[in-house]
Amino acid sequence: MAQGVAGRLQRLMHAFLPKEEEFFRLFAAMGDRAHEGALLLQALFDGNPDQTGLRDGIGKLENEVDDLRHDCTRRLNQTFVTPIMFDRQDIIDVGDELDNVVDFTRAAIDRTVLYRVARVPEAARALARILAECTHELAAGLHMLEKLRDSRAPFIERVNTLENEGDRILKQGLADLFDNERDPIEIIKWKEIFDYVEEAIDHTEDAVNTIEAALVKNS
Repeated sequence: MAQGVAGRLQRLMHAFLPKEEEFFRLFAAMGDRAHEGALLLQALFDGNPDQTGLRDGIGKLENEVDDLRHDCTRRLNQTFVTPIMFDRQDIIDVGDELDNVVDFTRAAIDRTVLYRVARVPEAARALARILAECTHELAAGLHMLEKLRDSRAPFIERVNTLENEGDRILKQGLADLFDNERDPIEIIKWKEIFDYVEEAIDHTEDAVNTIEAALVKNS
């Protein structure tokens, strides 16, 4: 938030004008569904035989997140004063990143089921675990967002650390894939699936980085 006179005026507006705090609940609900989606991907890669159920489950979660994001946008259009740590663009950006996490998780699940992959590389299982941990940390952070004022929140650092670990696993996983897989079609399938999981992990980091930037800006 702007410093000096402008900052004081903005704080007075927050103190005396009605403001929409429902964004916190919507973000938390989106974060919960992102984590549920990551757990579905993890179950798929770990060999859960109900692939149709997992695919239908992530489709349902994606639809719910789309509805929550649309609700967020609708409320934003009707709100005069946003929560004190977020401006309008921050709210849009956080909602978009949470939506992206679920979109790319769904893409990874859909392609895995559609392609009927012969086997799941260990790197894919490790990346799914990273995504599950990232979304767990992100969801936990979103549940305490209303009271958060410190940009050095542990969940932000934890997601950044996990994303770096995911990059390392991905690079080694791709190297192993090209070294050990003799079927070029399987290589093509897993290269695409790896990319989708990586994107989902990257967007968890983008979400926490957006939150961190908003907290720094408005401190």
